[in-house]
Amino acid sequence: MKKIFSAAAIIAFLVSCSISKNTIKTNKLIAVEINLNTVIDDKVEVVINPKKIKEETITYHIPAIVPGTYMMSNYGKFISNFKAFDYDGNEMSVEKLDANSWQINNAKKMDKLSYWVDDTFDTEQDHNIYVMAGTNIEEGKNFLLNLPGFVGYFREKKETPYLITVTHPSNLYETSSLINNNISKKDNTKDFFTAARYDEISDNPIMYAPLNNVSFNVDGIQVTLAVYSPNNVHQAADMEADLKKMVQAQSNFLKGFKTTKEYNILLYLFDSEIHKFSVFGALEHLSSTTVIYPESYSKKQLANGMINGTISHEFFHIVSPLSVHSEEIHSFDFNEPNMSMHLWMYEGVTEYFANLFQVNQGLISEQEFVNKINEKINASSNFDDTMPFTKMSKNILEPAFAKNYGNVYQKGALIGMCIDIILREESKGLYGIRNLMKDLSEKYGALRPFKDNEIIDEIVRMTYPSVGDFFTNHVIGPTPIDYFLYFEKTGIYKSSALTEVSYFIDSQNQPFISVNKERKLFFTKRTNSGLTALGIKENDLLKSVNGEAISLQNINQIIGQSFQWKPGDELSFEIERNGKLIQLKGKAVIPKFEQKVLKIKELPENDPRVLLRKAWLKG
Repeated sequence: MKKIFSAAAIIAFLVSCSISKNTIKTNKLIAVEINLNTVIDDKVEVVINPKKIKEETITYHIPAIVPGTYMMSNYGKFISNFKAFDYDGNEMSVEKLDANSWQINNAKKMDKLSYWVDDTFDTEQDHNIYVMAGTNIEEGKNFLLNLPGFVGYFREKKETPYLITVTHPSNLYETSSLINNNISKKDNTKDFFTAARYDEISDNPIMYAPLNNVSFNVDGIQVTLAVYSPNNVHQAADMEADLKKMVQAQSNFLKGFKTTKEYNILLYLFDSEIHKFSVFGALEHLSSTTVIYPESYSKKQLANGMINGTISHEFFHIVSPLSVHSEEIHSFDFNEPNMSMHLWMYEGVTEYFANLFQVNQGLISEQEFVNKINEKINASSNFDDTMPFTKMSKNILEPAFAKNYGNVYQKGALIGMCIDIILREESKGLYGIRNLMKDLSEKYGALRPFKDNEIIDEIVRMTYPSVGDFFTNHVIGPTPIDYFLYFEKTGIYKSSALTEVSYFIDSQNQPFISVNKERKLFFTKRTNSGLTALGIKENDLLKSVNGEAISLQNINQIIGQSFQWKPGDELSFEIERNGKLIQLKGKAVIPKFEQKVLKIKELPENDPRVLLRKAWLKG
């Protein structure tokens, strides 16, 4: 998963066994019916027919958590009017065990279940479901079915095949990696999806929207981009060239890896006037991803941030955890999860690859890559640098560890970088972390999980003792990493420069504002020439900008607007200082800030540091 916070808050699959139409036996599957034609109070009905039940008592679960989110979601909060019926159509007694579980006694008599599902996008309920893992019910316009929000499982029948029938408006078309047996699509009102087991249901979202799609093939990978743009601001065709360029570069980078034959991108662009999402991004799946971004973003912003950043990250998940994952992920427990220790790999190495491939394939320069690495070093400083990564990962659902989750995209990627440099140095440039992940994917693969407490030892056996020392000290242990020890080996040094920034964030996406315990925005000690000229001081609370009251809900939009300010524009900030409201007015300038940067030394081409850097970045 890749989360994108507001510009100020940048502080921060499972195995799929395909099942063909011919292998489905109707007397040995769970039949699901979802009716998208009838929407009542922003809810749709779901009917579950498990066929003949042999158990006296059976429990139906809606997931409490899904892979890739690392936070309890409790989708059951959005289920209402849950009922069970016997074969005579009589309603049976149902006991609700918790927010996500319902028990049916005398289950041998049960014919089917039914319930109504509310969506998460426009709910007033408090919940912890990330928008990219959420659900949308927009009658006649869009249905985003992250299926754990609609379809549950019987614990005793998780390995049972499913047949999902979706009835829908004829003007909406589905995009999903689930097998759709309505191949001809002559009648675009009903689809029949099959899945080998529940994990495959969880791993394959479906989006229904008006046609706004493009498809193309890259090295045998059929890529489809489906876009829902509520105000028709963006067309999929306008994104095709940038997306194709990115996928081709990733395919080149992953040459020799076993990848996927299809990849579907479900892109929901939200209207910021309707949805005040303070977090957006994407959630990975086996051969697809759900992506949520503001519709107000320009084509350039979507290309740079969404395609080359967010989507590229999700695509690399086909390496890990698809091909390399632990038993905890392979047999994921959706209601009583046992988490893995290896977020440094699943999210960290994935994020590292999402940056490394760009310099490796010539999409960005070496200096641009180094700038991105410097951003991650600065961003990681906002987290507890002594918290062992394996311990944080194993306990990520606990609040004390969860608040450091964002570091998996910062220090996690830097861990991958350091291992890469160590491997390249030890092997005289011939072997890096990309080679390691390829070897691990061949050793394990999608169907053979590793044991959680053994994989690091296995990696050390496959590589060098120095890799083991790094893991012991900096991944398992609490010792912070001195990144400059590794940069020195590659001819990179630390410097400083006066750089142009925005009023709220610097050129490395680090904020000049923060949030206090009362959830109020305040200006930090770090400042810039623009804020100083206005008269902003440390600890000033931000109350309004140009007459618009500020909150955590709308700070995204205000920061976005600040990028458009031109020198000479009139600015008005209202701040609270020592309990008093103060109006600060002035004309906009181009703010500047003295920033620590990384630079590449000018060295002879045969210098060992240059040779190592070339092997690291281009090998």
